[in-house]
Amino acid sequence: MTPAVVTAEQWQQIYQTLIWFWAFLGCIVVFAANLLVAYAIIPSLISTRDLPAKVAAIRPLLFALAAIFLVAALFAFVNIVNGIQVLYEIWPQRWI
Repeated sequence: MTPAVVTAEQWQQIYQTLIWFWAFLGCIVVFAANLLVAYAIIPSLISTRDLPAKVAAIRPLLFALAAIFLVAALFAFVNIVNGIQVLYEIWPQRWI
């Protein structure tokens, strides 16, 4: 299976897709970190009295940030799926 010659426009599409991939990865990491801190770590530390109960007021903010980064990750994922369509131009034949 020989690939077609890759044009400058296709390289640009590959570049943009890789940027969206790294943005997706970063959004997922930040989403997971916010969700973990808000849903598990803060309640656990409050129940063991390692943190004061006032810290629980931060949890809604962390949940909101997690939701924002989840939406951003979904947006990045859609752009990745649209961006990898360039691979069908580079490798026009399919194995199946």
